[in-house]
Amino acid sequence: MKNEGKFLLHLINHLEMGIFVLDAEGNYVFVNQTYCDFLSKTPTFFKNHSIPKLKNTGFLSKSVWEQVVEKKTSVKSLMTIVDKTNGKTMKHFTTAIPTFNIDGSIYLIYYLVEPLEKMTARIQMGMLNRQEFISEDLYTNADVDFIAESPQMKRIITTLENIGTTDASILITGPTGSGKEVVAHYAHSISQRRHCNFVSVDCAAIPENLLESELFGYEKGAFTGASANGKIGLIESADGGSLFLDELNSLPLNLQAKLLRVLETKKIKRLGANKYCSIDFRLICATNEDLDHMVEAGAFRSDLYYRINVVPIYIPPLKDRHADILPLTIHFLNHFCRKYARIKVLSEAMIQQILAYEWRGNVRELKNYIERLVVTSPETDIEIDKALKKNSVSDNHLNESSHSPFFNVPAPDYKDLDFSYHAYINQCEKALLLDLVQNGHMPKEIAKILQLDLSNVYRKMKKHAIPH
Repeated sequence: MKNEGKFLLHLINHLEMGIFVLDAEGNYVFVNQTYCDFLSKTPTFFKNHSIPKLKNTGFLSKSVWEQVVEKKTSVKSLMTIVDKTNGKTMKHFTTAIPTFNIDGSIYLIYYLVEPLEKMTARIQMGMLNRQEFISEDLYTNADVDFIAESPQMKRIITTLENIGTTDASILITGPTGSGKEVVAHYAHSISQRRHCNFVSVDCAAIPENLLESELFGYEKGAFTGASANGKIGLIESADGGSLFLDELNSLPLNLQAKLLRVLETKKIKRLGANKYCSIDFRLICATNEDLDHMVEAGAFRSDLYYRINVVPIYIPPLKDRHADILPLTIHFLNHFCRKYARIKVLSEAMIQQILAYEWRGNVRELKNYIERLVVTSPETDIEIDKALKKNSVSDNHLNESSHSPFFNVPAPDYKDLDFSYHAYINQCEKALLLDLVQNGHMPKEIAKILQLDLSNVYRKMKKHAIPH
């Protein structure tokens, strides 16, 4: 073959596998383009570095090169790479193959490298395409994790892109757990304000007596207990960027009036201040309540409603956008495999169960469920299948009559010297809260279900280190 060397170089640079070659001292002899792309580095970067140098800078936590030099045999390992410049931590599955001189010393070491998440995605995609579940063109890529395969979500993307150059207010509605904050992030990421702050405020999570000072800020000495230096408000911190008000329906009427004034005048005044200051932000709001009914009931100001409802975006429940379930499943699987450094794929039977389930907790429930599958499956098992039958969707979710929030709480052992009423009740409380969260319920909903104050729910979740 003519130009065989040129052909081989072209082939190596276009493989989806990272390839590089080291000498016995750990200096880079060759690096293909794919590996450069994995690490967002140029070939020149590697020419000026060696494995010992990269270890000294903290770029590598450990080195396969040292193991190969010591053992003089092939080594396979999961490597962690910390790129402080770009603020990224990457996990790569690495195979190192040594070659030798006549005297038995190492000549060159050949490396094959694949990021953990790409490895998981490749195996899963191969399994799915075997049955033609999906096409290769699965995701809509963006700066945020916006997965849109269904016609409804693609229409939302089109709408947001059409208004991307404007400052029109957006009102996002939809059921709890459907992904309203993700849509808000996406709207900000494609706007002209994407290089400035995206400030997210959960209006339901802040106690009503603190909400005004948190939103509008205050001057020093504005009230008893105020900071001696004063405090900038969340609205003011969004100056130049986007302000996302989630659970807007929780905003009291008096603060609705103040927010409306800010929107109309583009000015804000901190508590205890004597003058207004100018402010410029794009407002994005979200709610799972019907604001039309709240306006009719006098619980929400009509003038504010019309002011924020310039571009209405409705996110349907996950069961009504079935085409998004599988892409979201694979996305979350890759995310948690990367997070927990595991290689997992879902069997065809498990995929079918997931597609058949109703997902009343929407995207949040699906995300929590996939995380549970990844962390509870044996580390040695790659395929998640019938081994998890007792924790599967069909057993724990579809058969709700047999579902108990206390499945992780052992029966009380009264003979245990450490047993006490309070310790056992704490176990039950944590299991109950975990069960509600894993089934897609937000703190506000949990408060209603358990008939507790919202602030009490937040305290209990913090006590048990339960994320929300």
